[in-house]
Amino acid sequence: MNKKLDSIKLKSLIGYSIDSEEKSKGFYKKFVDSGKGMIVSTRFKGLMKDEELHKKTLLKLHEKIYGDRNYERPKKDDLPPHEDFENLENIENLIDALEKAINNEYNAIRIYEYLAEREEEHSGVFEYLAAMEHGHYESLNNEKELYERKTEEAGKKSSPESIWKNLGLEGVRLH
Repeated sequence: MNKKLDSIKLKSLIGYSIDSEEKSKGFYKKFVDSGKGMIVSTRFKGLMKDEELHKKTLLKLHEKIYGDRNYERPKKDDLPPHEDFENLENIENLIDALEKAINNEYNAIRIYEYLAEREEEHSGVFEYLAAMEHGHYESLNNEKELYERKTEEAGKKSSPESIWKNLGLEGVRLH
């Protein structure tokens, strides 16, 4: 990945990251709008706010470096995956959707860590973003593991609906 990123201008990488943060926010909004219960809605509202904060942070950095907020959106073909939710068509299968989110957060971590090493002058911003994405990665992974464990337990003892209702997730399809 680093070799591919080495040839790309910082301006393009910042633009790519801004665009990715906006897409992530939109993906998490699908969870908020899904009506899957208060816990899911509240959880993903927080992620939406974080992604918006990341976007604003990157826009501020862009303005500081380039004097404006008119960022470039480089061709995706030229870049490794960042956060990309376009290929997920629905969020009905919560575990699959979380897996996609986890993978995308991991890609964001890798890119921000790379930028922190490459762009020493702005390493603090990229280290911050990497740390925030790492927090998302860990919490989403823990959440996915909980749902998988509860689904497995429900299969042995009782209906999944009763467990999910108690968690505020009634109506969520897990498989």
